[in-house]
Amino acid sequence: MQKKSARRTAALVGIVAAPLVLGATVGAGTASAEPWHIGPVYRAETSGEGAEYFCGKAAALEQTSGVVIVPCTFDEPTNVWYRVVFNPVSWDLDF
Repeated sequence: MQKKSARRTAALVGIVAAPLVLGATVGAGTASAEPWHIGPVYRAETSGEGAEYFCGKAAALEQTSGVVIVPCTFDEPTNVWYRVVFNPVSWDLDF
């Protein structure tokens, strides 16, 4: 009985960990710097006047229902502020 429980726990941890690892690696190294959404992990962008302020406010709100994997970071080539968030409430498959 304990083996089944351990396998279920390992499977659940793997399901949760895969999008987190993907979000942390792809989010930071995306050359195109476009928003994306894979399952519960997504990259959101803010640009324009006050972008740093709005990115911080949005990240603070997102922390109430999810986990901010990559905090607000400035992407100089595209001139946008972005963050990568894990939010199980926003499960979606937009590519």
